[in-house]
Amino acid sequence: MRKIAPLLLAFSLALIMPAMSEDASYWLSKTASDYQNGSYSLALQDLDEYLSLNSTDSGAWISMARLQVKLRRYNEAIGSYDKALEIDGYNAQAWNDRGVVLSEALRQYDDALESINRSLEINPLDAIALYNKGMVLQNMGRFNDSLQLLDQAIELDSRFAKAWNLKGLALLDQNNNEEALACFEKATGLEPKNKVFQDNKNEALKALRRNPELKMEFPKTG
Repeated sequence: MRKIAPLLLAFSLALIMPAMSEDASYWLSKTASDYQNGSYSLALQDLDEYLSLNSTDSGAWISMARLQVKLRRYNEAIGSYDKALEIDGYNAQAWNDRGVVLSEALRQYDDALESINRSLEINPLDAIALYNKGMVLQNMGRFNDSLQLLDQAIELDSRFAKAWNLKGLALLDQNNNEEALACFEKATGLEPKNKVFQDNKNEALKALRRNPELKMEFPKTG
């Protein structure tokens, strides 16, 4: 299994705001307590108890899915997202998150693309969803299509470091090393402590050094 991109799957109980019974309130409070203590399996059990009382709470199903992702129960997470979307099919964030799990954990790229497209139909100016669609397209080997999406995401948010980095990877795959380096430099400038971005920048530098046609000066390494 691949590691889920940490961009958007943060757990949040803020989604859950229905009128509830005293018992339901107890299980919700216990979910939050166990989660904050790092007891994710217990929090999942608590949330299951809550959902047995409030099964039409779409936000709770989303929180359930995010907990299942933390526990690497990815197929179950998709089922929970599906439950949420049966209740509220216009939740762009749920469609988006579902697509990320399908792509980054389960490698079901066609289904992932369809899910993120549903998110973008609802919110076409969501830079994160555009980035995630670009990520899926790269996984499918569709680098030119990915670049178009990443450019849109960057146009919406020029400080979106992950989008600059992903754009650099697409360019690097196409041997467009000079532009790739510029993207990685932008990403590292925005997040100078990000080791992944720095490693990618170094790979672009190495690729440029291997290209005898480019007349560029590089700093001495020692």
